[in-house]
Amino acid sequence: MQSNKTRISQITYALIFWACFLLLPFIFFPTGHKKSALDSPRFVELYVFSALYLTAFYYFNSAILIPKLLAHKKILYYTLIIVGLLLFYLTIFRLIDLNSSETVQFFATHPKRPPRNMWLVFFSFGPTFMFLLAFTFSSVSKIVSRWFSAEEIRKEITKQQLETELSLLRSQMNPHFLFNSLNSIYSLTISDNAKASDAVMKLSRIMRYTLEESQSEYVPLADELAFINSYIQLQRLRATDKTDIIYEVDEESKDVSIPPLLLIPFIENAFKFGISVRNTTQIKVAIQVINDTLHFVCENDIVPNIAAPEGTGTGIINVRRRLELLYDKNYHLDIEKKNGKYKVALELKVI
Repeated sequence: MQSNKTRISQITYALIFWACFLLLPFIFFPTGHKKSALDSPRFVELYVFSALYLTAFYYFNSAILIPKLLAHKKILYYTLIIVGLLLFYLTIFRLIDLNSSETVQFFATHPKRPPRNMWLVFFSFGPTFMFLLAFTFSSVSKIVSRWFSAEEIRKEITKQQLETELSLLRSQMNPHFLFNSLNSIYSLTISDNAKASDAVMKLSRIMRYTLEESQSEYVPLADELAFINSYIQLQRLRATDKTDIIYEVDEESKDVSIPPLLLIPFIENAFKFGISVRNTTQIKVAIQVINDTLHFVCENDIVPNIAAPEGTGTGIINVRRRLELLYDKNYHLDIEKKNGKYKVALELKVI
């Protein structure tokens, strides 16, 4: 389906073409004559015939011949019909020319001298030129129209594929996230920890958010930050005193929107690989918006004897793919493991 902008452009180009096309005979009519082109009966008769015939041919070629024959590679039939229409046009044109009252009167008064007026010379090659002009522009306009239609269909299909893929990635992310959260609660229940009931309540809030908001293309950053805070509070319940959890948020950065569940996989990994019951560790999450750019940093100590993530987990793979689909190359993601720390730094535009 063509957009309104495309249709308006096509109508505009068509009007410009027809204005120029229908003015061509007047431009070639010699200005030295005492009478104008419209004062010549012969000119008017030929002009009216040409305008009607070539207009009909223009739309017949673009609406029927090209779609029915040329588009189906019936080139021979198409060529024969075009040549036939040209010969028919030239024949009728010549008959009108010879039988015009002005022509008859001219030869009656100049029986031995052929007409040499410039406007007569124009019509000696003009019909073929006008026909080929109508043929060229009707073909080009149809080809361009079909290209625009195909391009819009391609964009629509691409958009649908992206939406389908993003929906699939989100649906894969939610079970992955909930599975990890349930593991955290399970670790509390088997130790008969009183924190388990509080953890269940926090998880219910998290589940509500993932069910209600994760299908949206964008969500307010304030909602996403509240969700992240609930998750961090849930993880605090299972963390020991040896883990220092720092969560820094610029309060003035909340009045923007981002894709939902985009940051949580990195935070998940930080808690999954950065908590220890023996060693002192630190997990730091910082989020702020500067000049319409979100700056996200998630850093954790690498616990000995626990394999640090290499960016190949389900959550990380999904978030990388979502970033590619949503932002193309307009984002910067840096993941590094250095000096005993695992650090994720992400920058992207917010709306």
